[in-house]
Amino acid sequence: MQGAKHAGARRLFFELAPFPGRCTIDPSGVNYANSLPRTIEPYLAWRASSPSESWKALRNLVRQRQPIKAHESDDPLPPLTEPFLFVPLQTPGDSQLRLFGGEFSTVESFITALAEAVKHLPPEWHLRVKEHPTSPVSFADKIRSAAPNRIYIDNSDTFSQVAASRGVVTVNSSVGLEAMLFDKPVIACGQCFWAIEGVAQTAQTVSELADVFRSVDKLKYDCEAREAFLSYLDEYYYPKRNQSDNFTLIEQRLSGKDKYGFWGTSK
Repeated sequence: MQGAKHAGARRLFFELAPFPGRCTIDPSGVNYANSLPRTIEPYLAWRASSPSESWKALRNLVRQRQPIKAHESDDPLPPLTEPFLFVPLQTPGDSQLRLFGGEFSTVESFITALAEAVKHLPPEWHLRVKEHPTSPVSFADKIRSAAPNRIYIDNSDTFSQVAASRGVVTVNSSVGLEAMLFDKPVIACGQCFWAIEGVAQTAQTVSELADVFRSVDKLKYDCEAREAFLSYLDEYYYPKRNQSDNFTLIEQRLSGKDKYGFWGTSK
């Protein structure tokens, strides 16, 4: 793609989308490198012209990835009714971490940061950490020793934990975006295209994460902003893979600014 850019060719990046049955088609890149605005105003304008709530149905479709290696854990766990934050880990070496993880560019560094920040979480709260289903190695021992009785490892179903949690903390896992479908506050610790003010909170250093944990009972998001953002992703940005007019959409995204003015062709 860098060669194509140097040659002056138009480019489109394709990837599977976080939403089931959808794909990413973007002239600039994928994930944090995509061309989407990082302020909420364009999404609010979109929402005003397209007030559909079809995005809400996505909640019933998301599923955790099938594991390539089971990371079982029979550790004693607090009940899901106790207040906790859910922390989905990513695959070691994930390009999302390496390129856009900031201070937390490895799984190990993120676990270490959680162990430090959890000291500022109210005593009745805990962190519930899940290893990535496709991780070839287990970080269970490191998680267990990080902060006993404050951080627990729970490799059971992702979205059951999301639904029971009081919020989700992630570097930049797609689970952060998916958790919004469950009306959960989300804290992004790395660079995320969806970490827009009102849609999600950010904590890109250990001290910022400690501050968030210190006032965890005040986690929040703006319902209007989040609904506008999710509506745009659902109805326009992530097309269905079997959609009949995808060739028209591809042509539009190659030819310049889209009709909503969200992006221009990558040159």
